[in-house]
Amino acid sequence: MEKHEEQLAAIQEMRDMMDQATRFKSISGLSGILAGILTFICTYTIYLVTGISPFESEALDRMWLMSSQALILCFISLLIICIGIGFYLAMRNANLSGKSAWDNAAKRLAFSLAIPVFAGGIFSMLLARFGLIAIAAPATLLFYGMGLVSASKYTLDAVRTVGLLFIFLGLLATYFLAYGLLIWTLGFGLLHVIYGFIIYVKYERA
Repeated sequence: MEKHEEQLAAIQEMRDMMDQATRFKSISGLSGILAGILTFICTYTIYLVTGISPFESEALDRMWLMSSQALILCFISLLIICIGIGFYLAMRNANLSGKSAWDNAAKRLAFSLAIPVFAGGIFSMLLARFGLIAIAAPATLLFYGMGLVSASKYTLDAVRTVGLLFIFLGLLATYFLAYGLLIWTLGFGLLHVIYGFIIYVKYERA
């Protein structure tokens, strides 16, 4: 009986080792913190341009009507900068730990995350094109959350929890549609900062 239990334990240990080998663990908590801060800056910048606070009802609709170009420029810039920071810091972490920055686990992670994120981005642009900009805020939260859940099997387990929180915020933003921008800012801003800080303290800080 004891021998059988030892064999099961050995098999489980091998499975755990294989699971760890297929996960990309060089994601940067600092990139999450910076993404959150940049989200707050983006929202504040749009507030300065339009004079409309995200705390106001139907803020996103009114901002879009007043200055759609400012919104598009700000959100696209935010996306590009955050992706660039995320890739750069992940590659730096991988190099510092002596691992490949673009191994099979990293490729699977990027692929699993990219499909829902880019689908959500295209879907949001189509919503804006048809004048349904208010739905874009919860849509991006939902698609991003699903992307994190999908990608979590190739990286840290905590990513799954964050993905589920984004999905919850997306549903909440749908229910409180008039305050979608505020919930969007809390998700991509505050949640990113908190998550990034936890990852940085737990895995990166020497």
